Amino acid sequence: MPVVSRPGGVSISYEVHGAAHEGPPIVLAHGFGASTDMWWPQMEPLSRTRRLILWDARGHGRSSLPRDPEAYSMALFAADLRAVLKDAGAEESAIIGGMSFGGQIALQYAVDYPESTRALILSDSGPSGPRRPVDANEPPRIVPLEYDLDGLGPAFLAMAARPDLTPALPSLRMPALVIYGELDRRLAEPVQRLAEGLPQRRVVCLAGCTHGSSAQRPDEWSAAVVRFLDDIEAGREISGEVTV
Repeated sequence: MPVVSRPGGVSISYEVHGAAHEGPPIVLAHGFGASTDMWWPQMEPLSRTRRLILWDARGHGRSSLPRDPEAYSMALFAADLRAVLKDAGAEESAIIGGMSFGGQIALQYAVDYPESTRALILSDSGPSGPRRPVDANEPPRIVPLEYDLDGLGPAFLAMAARPDLTPALPSLRMPALVIYGELDRRLAEPVQRLAEGLPQRRVVCLAGCTHGSSAQRPDEWSAAVVRFLDDIEAGREISGEVTV
């Protein structure tokens, strides 16, 4: 499994599936507290005709787990992804995606590196963190993850404190696919902001799903992605909202 070295002694692990395929690869970032393993249902369908790159964000999976809170920020996550793509020879053009926390990284990457973002796949995600600031000194009942998941506290705070990218959405001209679960009520407003702000987007609601729609209805999730990418290649319009 390839590993990319980053400043501060951090190493970022990634894997490639469907390596024989040409064209911009699909690159997926996992949700918070997860790893590349969460994408196993998507590996075969998405790598059938395209190269698929999966990577572990710092503090997750097989990548380094820095203890210094300063080693975590959305800009650093996006820069790590940039380094992965350079190592994989895909820095010129890639389809950037992710789930929840990973979708936030994907959006940050598109803002920071728009020229190399061929398309966006934003699953169960939104353009900003919680409206209410998170304080590391608050009791566990408020932010239990940073107490219960060893080493993930700084990454959680980076996710929670990330900048609101809503104002940047109109500048992202690449095609975007927004996927969310019908029953994921907390995403209703963030998804609406994505739908209103992204100039060229398609919104897919997966019926009966809560947060983590890619795991709950993996076949339909993968089919939506494949259809989106096929439509881009065919020059078809990317728009509309549909429930499947």
